[in-house]
Amino acid sequence: MINVYKYEGTDEESCRMKCYDELDVYDDEIITKEYDENNLHIIEVIKIDEIKEYIENYLSEIINKMNIKANIIVNVEDKIFNVSIKGRDNAILIGKDGKNMSSLQLLMRQTLRSKTNFNIKVNIDISNYKQRKEHLFEKDIKEIISEVLTTKTDTTLEPMNSYKRRIVHNVASNYYNIETKSDGEEPNRCVTIKYIEN
Repeated sequence: MINVYKYEGTDEESCRMKCYDELDVYDDEIITKEYDENNLHIIEVIKIDEIKEYIENYLSEIINKMNIKANIIVNVEDKIFNVSIKGRDNAILIGKDGKNMSSLQLLMRQTLRSKTNFNIKVNIDISNYKQRKEHLFEKDIKEIISEVLTTKTDTTLEPMNSYKRRIVHNVASNYYNIETKSDGEEPNRCVTIKYIEN
């Protein structure tokens, strides 16, 4: 169960001190949402440990109902919940092109939002599927960059989500004569890899 704790005060500091004292927590153990209402500062708080436990239990229940045995590990980094699932029937959990895994992640995020009214970031990876796909994607981008360096001709990639665009920008930042630029509106936003003379 995830509890949402609410503290009111005349300012942010008094709210935070109340929260830290009553819950016996530090800032890195909680997720907060703050706003002002009727001349009061309000802070809503949820404990990271409670979210972590809820994610583990919720996903275990779903996976058990599918008659699949799997190991679920939740690591928290920068208040993002990274879930690693490994089991015998990984292909079923991943689905075609990762569709089942994406659906599971979306379901988890929406469930947490409805329970807490907080936007909690959850990333689910099954048997390092995302990591392997990311590695292959980076390899493809490096090949395209090599081609741009050889031909000195700009290349515009197909539209992709913000996560993939960020990978392209990060990979390209390691090359001296390469620059990247995102253009267009979502969902048709794409990256152009440009050759630049020095």
